[in-house]
Amino acid sequence: MKVVVRWRPLALFGIVLLGLLLRLYGLNWDQGNSFHPDERQIMFHVTVLTWPKSLAQFFDPVNSPLNPHFFAYGSFPMYLLAIVGNVLVHFWPTLGSFSNLTLVGRVLSVLFDSGTILLTGLLALRLANDASPGRPQAWNLALLAAALVAFTPLELQLSHFYAVDTMLLFFVALTVLGCVALAETDKPLSWSLLIGLAYGLAVGTKFSAAPLVVPLLVAALLRWYRRDLISALLSFISALLMTAIVFLIVEPYALLDAKNVIEQIAEQGSLARGALDLPYVRQFAGTVPYVYEAQNMIVWGLGLLLGLSALLGLGWFLWRTWRRTAGLWMIVLSWVLCYGVITGSFFVKFMRYMLPLYPFVVLMAAALLLAIARYDWQGTALSRIDHAARFSALVAVARYGAIVLVLVGTIFQGLALLNVYSQPNTRVLASQWMYEHTPAGSMLTYEQWDDPLPVAVNNHDPSLYNQLVYANASGQPTTGLDLYGDDTIAKAQLLAHLLPSVGVLTMATDRLDKSIPRLPLRYPLTIHYYQLLFSGQLGFHLAAQFENRPHLFGIILDDSTADESYSVFDHPNVRIFVRDTPYPYTEAQLLQKLLAGVQLPPVAVHLSGSNAV
Repeated sequence: MKVVVRWRPLALFGIVLLGLLLRLYGLNWDQGNSFHPDERQIMFHVTVLTWPKSLAQFFDPVNSPLNPHFFAYGSFPMYLLAIVGNVLVHFWPTLGSFSNLTLVGRVLSVLFDSGTILLTGLLALRLANDASPGRPQAWNLALLAAALVAFTPLELQLSHFYAVDTMLLFFVALTVLGCVALAETDKPLSWSLLIGLAYGLAVGTKFSAAPLVVPLLVAALLRWYRRDLISALLSFISALLMTAIVFLIVEPYALLDAKNVIEQIAEQGSLARGALDLPYVRQFAGTVPYVYEAQNMIVWGLGLLLGLSALLGLGWFLWRTWRRTAGLWMIVLSWVLCYGVITGSFFVKFMRYMLPLYPFVVLMAAALLLAIARYDWQGTALSRIDHAARFSALVAVARYGAIVLVLVGTIFQGLALLNVYSQPNTRVLASQWMYEHTPAGSMLTYEQWDDPLPVAVNNHDPSLYNQLVYANASGQPTTGLDLYGDDTIAKAQLLAHLLPSVGVLTMATDRLDKSIPRLPLRYPLTIHYYQLLFSGQLGFHLAAQFENRPHLFGIILDDSTADESYSVFDHPNVRIFVRDTPYPYTEAQLLQKLLAGVQLPPVAVHLSGSNAV
């Protein structure tokens, strides 16, 4: 019996180890080029952090070198990487470079996400109502849920970036685990302190973790119901007090530089609600709250079969809550509903915003699948089948078929996504092509709010080429085509003037040409520009295109309809357009072509106006 019991913890740690190895695969996917803008922004601030020379300098938010002056995320991820980097550089000096420090950050991301696999299994053991010897049903839930999380596509992807998401998820999962334990533990103080530690680090990682107070409150109420009011109240207060202390330790400038912190958090809130019109969120024009997030979460983030199972599992636990049989699952459900309702209402709907729900809905899916396997089929219509052998076969399929199907489907989709790292990033491939096919000295241009190409590859230097420089509306020298700018006659004239002098036009992603058509009233000229470009009527032809979709065993998953953030960083669609020789249009002819049939907006039409589709 002891051997039977002990293999299960080993299996759980084996799953965690497997998840760790999967996440380490292809970690240098951009070959040091820092293609992820959020990761890049974090790294910029990490590399300038230093310890203050005096206590007075520490308390001076303007001059303190420990103040990141950047609060779109919490300070803890930046401090953690700075500390780890400073320690490691004493042993391996090369880790001090920007690209190598980025890899260190990604390893941290991998470790946190692998930790989430373990926390999911431990949470399952707490949630399962199984008092039998060895708790086989509880362990079945733990192992199945951990295995599903290990292969969840979005978690595999985000662990390849140091962009705080996996770190946030780890501390959210640890907080919820603590809340579940708190509801019935004999050691409330220890669990309250752990909750406060995890909650404080979660908010110190990203302020969006603030709603964790809801599952903490539900846990306190359950403790009151199962134990006593005083214990519940003291546990709740001590957890919140510990949260505040930890948060101020890991993000001291939330207090010392409060004005700046509040302003930046308010700005992020305005951006999330769509009140702040920035180009990189215009892709969400016309998208339906909750529906858009659910679609991307089910089809791509979790994988289709696991996503559908999670949706059914969520419905099942809502029904169980209504029937008052959910028990400790109400703590988990309160987090899923609270965070999901708040975040799902945002105008901005990046897939990673829903990551803090993933292990919890996976747990619900696993619980549903195991409940199906345990269901007593003898009382169903199957019992009317006369042939015992046939009946047994059908029962076996009904019991375990769904589990196998969802697990295999999730493994397939996770490995298919991971397989994009088996070849160089498409921007690297495009750069290699340019060095081989584009003469040195050629005039290049790109689209603003995207990366210029080529990047440095195999000792090739982008300085071989000339990036087009021109004066913008303010008279300042600038590079890249401002296609997100408002459609005006002046914009058409500028395009008509610039394009004939460009030899190669690069599109490092499809960020602009997929988002701009969502705003037809605001961008009729730019939409027409893309139509002309793609049809070869602008004097440029598509010379090369590089795609790398999730794929496995010859099966390609076309994720071109997924949220932009699912592909734009690590496997974007890259296109290179080369000017026709000789160029077929004069500046006047090109201007006429750009404006033909286009009705320009009388005034700037903004995102919050009637332009949403």
